[in-house]
Amino acid sequence: MKSQIKIGDLVYVPSEVTLFNESTTHKLDSPASLLITGEKNNNYEVFFNGEKWLVSQNNVYQMREKNVKTY
Repeated sequence: MKSQIKIGDLVYVPSEVTLFNESTTHKLDSPASLLITGEKNNNYEVFFNGEKWLVSQNNVYQMREKNVKTY
């Protein structure tokens, strides 16, 4: 299912996953819904706390739309 994730999607990232960039790392204290802004070498670029970070594609899960009734 990972191949269906594309730039602009919101994804679920569980707690304890490490985000990283060129100079530092950040371990998530709680789960997060993050915006995919790019893809680099088996990692997704995500937007978190006003900055771009990388996260392993193995730690990212596609969010599914709930059934919504329209009237």
